[in-house]
Amino acid sequence: MKCAHTRIWLNALILLISLLVLSSWLISPHSVAAQDDWDNDGVSDFKENQLALKYTPYLHFAGGEKFFPTDVSYHIDNSRLFLKSDDSNILVDSSPTIATISLYKGGDYFLNNTLGGFEEIAEDYDQYRESFGYVVYARVTESMGYFVVQYWFFYAFNPGSLNQHQGDWEMIEIILDSAETPMYATYSQHFSGEKASWSDVEKVDDTHPRVYVALGSHASYFRSYQGKLGLENDVVGNAFTLGPDDFQVVLLGEKGAGNHPFAQDWLEYGGKWGNWAQLADIARGAAGPRGPGYGENEDKWVDPVSWGSDVFTVNQMWFRLGWITYHFLYIFSGIIAALATIKLWRIVKRKRQGKLNLMKILRSKAGVGVVLGVVGVALYLVGILLPWYVVRGNIQTVALETVGEVDLVLIDGVNGIRINTLQSDQGLAQLFGLGIPLGIILLSSVVLNILDLIGVEKPKSLSRTYLMSGITSLIPVIIIIVFITQLAGLITPFANAMGGGVTIPPQVDEMAREISSSPLMGDYSGTLDSYGNLYVSWSLGIGSYLFVAAAITKLVAGIITRRAVVAEKPKEKAEITKEEKTEKS
Repeated sequence: MKCAHTRIWLNALILLISLLVLSSWLISPHSVAAQDDWDNDGVSDFKENQLALKYTPYLHFAGGEKFFPTDVSYHIDNSRLFLKSDDSNILVDSSPTIATISLYKGGDYFLNNTLGGFEEIAEDYDQYRESFGYVVYARVTESMGYFVVQYWFFYAFNPGSLNQHQGDWEMIEIILDSAETPMYATYSQHFSGEKASWSDVEKVDDTHPRVYVALGSHASYFRSYQGKLGLENDVVGNAFTLGPDDFQVVLLGEKGAGNHPFAQDWLEYGGKWGNWAQLADIARGAAGPRGPGYGENEDKWVDPVSWGSDVFTVNQMWFRLGWITYHFLYIFSGIIAALATIKLWRIVKRKRQGKLNLMKILRSKAGVGVVLGVVGVALYLVGILLPWYVVRGNIQTVALETVGEVDLVLIDGVNGIRINTLQSDQGLAQLFGLGIPLGIILLSSVVLNILDLIGVEKPKSLSRTYLMSGITSLIPVIIIIVFITQLAGLITPFANAMGGGVTIPPQVDEMAREISSSPLMGDYSGTLDSYGNLYVSWSLGIGSYLFVAAAITKLVAGIITRRAVVAEKPKEKAEITKEEKTEKS
């Protein structure tokens, strides 16, 4: 009997616990039945969770990537909180937490990762990456009558080609109409982004967008072959993929007290998520970014529909152009190989027919033109390898400072356009890229010219080759001069793209106008208000002058060869007349 009473009381206790658990679930903030809106944004918690899971992205990373989306706690736990005061750093909190940093909603605060720079953070992150796992922050809200589904990614470090800094915030968003039909997606890239209609977005199971993350910079792209058409020479790929089953999706609330759980109080922190050692770090792109809702990320959070509408729109035509650019090396190599094969076939054919007349032409009056043409080709070849345009500067300001006079911009055939990021450990960084050095394109013309010379049958054809080659030798110089003349109009958009809308000092605009008005050579010295002094000089590089010399030499060679051909014609006619008279007699 005692045992029976014990079982009755035990069953009653189990029933009571079950009822308590059930009632707790029913009144939970995430209750489906209650349709609560605990972040007070006008979208029910059930709807937010449903949409966040429905459109969770697949993230594709290029080979060699060292940082992946992680929990913000990784950075906070390894950091100290500082306040920037002029060029001094004041320690505010040596052991910050999510709760304590939420007290600093504005001002020049920054979280400095005490592990160090790129190598130290990369080594530590790689060691603890598996235990931390991967985290994607999802935010679902309503704006201007549309549903907005955002995914925010935090990376511990940004080892980009143009800038390097601790911490990195990136974001993508999908805009749905009032009927929850996807309209378009926007991916953030270097303070701006790209927008594509939903039909042009690569997807898994029709709802999960594919995101191709750029190596180091973590810019987001719609295709695995993008990244070459833009300011930065991004590398994207598909060597490693994180899908919805591989990372934790954390549904974010909204900013403001009571609109999110305590674990998300970091949303209130308005400082930088990375070191800000010197004032100049902002201009160099070496300071950490601000988080969602602040600084360069404010519009994305506060007005996501307008931000997404204003960025550059890409479509199938743009993707095709991106594919061609990405595969340009193979396409170009194939074309050159085909042309070279045709010319080699002609050389072999003429050799069999005894029509290779290079040595004969060298012994004729056209020989001087042939030699000059070879000299022109040699000058062109050397010019490919040397600088085409150089901008040097000595900057001594509070924001930026150089050690004496250094190269600021360098254009050549090996690396294309490079700019000095003014980060001592980074130096010149490539600005544009085609996936192939520009010099190879020009070098191919040298190879084809040599084949034309070897397979020459008549001096007249060689003359045409020299004249055309002389004209085309000027193309790199002309393109550079045209680009420099447009520099004044490009400086502000470029600075906005790189610096998040930073105001350009009037002296910089004045300097850009002087460069544009005198592209061949010049210098500028001035004072940047109270910040300091700068001196900048610019000129065509020795490579450009060699291109001009090569063009002149080839044109002269073409003229001499053509005159020799004209001079030979009366002689040929006289010989023919003599032969005819002999035959008649």
